[in-house]
Parts: sequence; structure tokens; C-alpha cells
Amino acid sequence: MLMSDILPARDEEGRYILNYSDSNKAAYYKRSGKVEELGSMTPDFLGSVGTNIRWKNVSLHVGLDMRFGGLVAMYSNRYGSGSGWTESSLRYRDTENGGLTWTSQFAGGMNGMTYNDGVVLNGVFAAGTKVTGIDGKTHDISGMSHQEAIDKKIIEPTHASTHHVYNNDWGLGVITEDWVHELSYIALRDITLTYRLPANWANKVGARGINLSASARNLGYLYNSLPNNVHPESVRGNVSSEFRIRGYEPYIANYMFTINAEF
Repeated sequence: MLMSDILPARDEEGRYILNYSDSNKAAYYKRSGKVEELGSMTPDFLGSVGTNIRWKNVSLHVGLDMRFGGLVAMYSNRYGSGSGWTESSLRYRDTENGGLTWTSQFAGGMNGMTYNDGVVLNGVFAAGTKVTGIDGKTHDISGMSHQEAIDKKIIEPTHASTHHVYNNDWGLGVITEDWVHELSYIALRDITLTYRLPANWANKVGARGINLSASARNLGYLYNSLPNNVHPESVRGNVSSEFRIRGYEPYIANYMFTINAEF
């Protein structure tokens, strides 16, 4: 089983608990700090399927490999999203990606500037949370939701870039589906197309038969459950229960042309 102590903390009512950074004017999820079970790393199913089709002198082989279930932790997605390198990090960056529009009223350099990258977190602020509000005064927002504190004009939405940094930070971040995710895929493992030349053609070179084949291996994935199209078979190990992906390893395809002659 996969265990962790950095799941988002929840209160007795099951609501997420939030912290607030005064320096970055950002709400972020508080870590639970207790070891909890996430789920199983072991896949529910591993298998392969192959088929061969023949029509006259042409034959086709297609092979598929597949895996369904089991969790994987993608550190590539975690830090890539925190740094703005992944497609996931586009979330909330503008209105087209779900960002909120607001005009800042904070005293200082941001006053009057309009932004389109607002994020409002689902949760309530931890007990003892005090913030410097829009008016420059200190406010206690303990137990308030992020939206409630915004509606009362105490604070404003969190910028998307700051949200992604806090969500994926090594010391402060929490587990999300952006980087801990069910690993399932269907791999197009290999395709081979073969043509058997007519016997009279083969006889001209003294052969009883000649087959021409074109093969391709590791062409890609018909289905990949991982965010940002991370290579689903780049786990750091070769056992079925391996659960870590460290980098952005590319798909590597192989192509081959073969001539088989029978004499």
C-alpha cells in the first residue's frame, strides 16, 4: 500500500484546512501531518493481446500490452507543474482555463490592477490564521472559507502561479491527482505487415519463397491515464508494484524492414 503524511488536512466536518501566506497573499492547503493510506501500488490487471490476420499473400500482426490500476507518483509532474512547465500548470492561468477575474484593492503596488488568474480554494482557514487585509490591518480569519474572506473584502483570490507553487512545493505541497494518479494504459506494442511474393518471382532468384516484412515497435499508447501525457512505462524499476516516475522519458519507437528467403 502507498502511505503518505502530506495529504490535505481536514477538519472534523471533512472540510479542507487552509493556511495563508501574508508575503505572497496566497491561500494554500495545510498538510495533514499524519500517515494515511492512499491506495494500492499494485495493478489490478496486467495483460497482452495479439492478433494475426491473413488475406491471400498479406498478413498483419498487431500486439497490445496493457495495465489497469495501481497508483504512481510522478515527481516530474509535481515539480513541472510547480514551475509552470506542464499543461496542468495552465489551469487557472486565465479565464479560458478557469481563472477568475478581479481588480486588486490591496494597498500598495497592486491597487487597481486587474487579473484573470484567480483561484479560490475549497476549505476553511486553520485556527489562529491572521492576515494583513486589503485595508492594511490585521484580521483573524480562523474558520472562514476562502470565498467568505474574499466576500468580506479581507483578502483576494490567490494567483494561479502562486497556487501551483504552493500546491507542489517540497516542504509545503500536498498530494493531488496532478502527480499521484492511477496508472492505466493500453500500449500499441508492435505491428508487423508481411507480404509473400508470388512463387514465380521467388523462383527467378532461385528461392522457394520470399517474405517482405515491415515492423514497428512501441508506437505509442491507445490509452494513457496519466496527466500531461507522461510516459506510463517510465516507472523507476521493473516490478509491477513500482510507483515512482522521476523524469520525462520519451517514447522510443523501433522500425525494421526484413527480407526472409527460403531456398
